[in-house]
Amino acid sequence: MPRKETDLLGHDLSDNEEQLRAVYRELKQLAQRSDLPPCAARGVRKALACMWQVVNDLDLEFEQLYDVGV
Repeated sequence: MPRKETDLLGHDLSDNEEQLRAVYRELKQLAQRSDLPPCAARGVRKALACMWQVVNDLDLEFEQLYDVGV
């Protein structure tokens, strides 16, 4: 049986939290790409900044995103 993901406090993630974390991580990967059109790159970074607030407040992730321009 696969191990359940946990938050930064060690609590098991709900299905919603797992999905939110996945969206955040996908946006982070997109923000690191250099081949996006400028409008897409800016939109991804803006969305990533919003999702950072969500995952940070839910104790799902904690990091700074300066290296990806956010």
